[in-house]
Amino acid sequence: MFFTIKTIALSEFRSLYRQKTFALLLTVFLGMALFSTYIGWSTQHTIIGVYEETVKAMAANGVTEVPANPFLNTPPLAILKNMVVYVLLIGSLLAIVVGYSAFMRERRAGMAKIVFSKPISRNAFICGKMVGVLLVLAAVMTSALIISVLSASIVSSQVLSWAEIGWLILFYGISLGHVSIFAMIGLFFAIHARSESLALLIPVVIWLLISFVLPQLTSALDPTALLNPTSIQAAFPQSHFFKTAQAIIEPFSISEHYKRIGRTLLENETNGLPVWSSILMLIAAVAGCFAAMKMLNVCAEEMNE
Repeated sequence: MFFTIKTIALSEFRSLYRQKTFALLLTVFLGMALFSTYIGWSTQHTIIGVYEETVKAMAANGVTEVPANPFLNTPPLAILKNMVVYVLLIGSLLAIVVGYSAFMRERRAGMAKIVFSKPISRNAFICGKMVGVLLVLAAVMTSALIISVLSASIVSSQVLSWAEIGWLILFYGISLGHVSIFAMIGLFFAIHARSESLALLIPVVIWLLISFVLPQLTSALDPTALLNPTSIQAAFPQSHFFKTAQAIIEPFSISEHYKRIGRTLLENETNGLPVWSSILMLIAAVAGCFAAMKMLNVCAEEMNE
């Protein structure tokens, strides 16, 4: 069984990397990984320039109490905070495409009937597919990790310490778990849906609900929080409806949890990482894939456009 899973996983890994849609999304994601470092550095550089000019103006006016540099104690990895948003949006979409493509090729070409005419168990087959998907996503996150380490070292003019690299590895490991949820959702509907278009549309709708609708309800008390990886402490008008909605929906809003985790890790902290909801959702998505594969009627299956 192990040999079967390994063979299917490696075959899936090679097949996914040859797809044009995947290559396009991968290029965009890795490009944004590189660009995020420049954006973070440029923002800090601009604010520091404004701070220095303000200090000069205050000194010229005889002001003795000068505020501290806002980036004096900022961790070096803080310039990468935009990667939280890019993983949340582009990375999740990339994962959906990967999961969707993992089984759609067999259904589109009518290969499922041939595959299951061989002595291959359905559990081994779906395990191989999932391992192949995870290998692809792990390779993507590893590539983004290398880009982040190199670019952060270049813009800061110093090599990141091993501790800082460890924080980045942990961040991209958490990111891999987050996007894997969407990959398993894409794989589930590729197996379960009778229509090829619905097999891709439904995971995208779920992605929109998780990434935009739920965060909008849970972050309505903080209007800057939807796509902002930086926590802004400010007083906003309170609403009983949104406070109630936040209390009910917040435990299920894995995108909000991921943003909180990403922000915390890039600030070199580990206090209160809300990972349990994401773990439970990943387990549910994996279990759904096994159930969908078990219920798949290969003989009667016809793929509609």
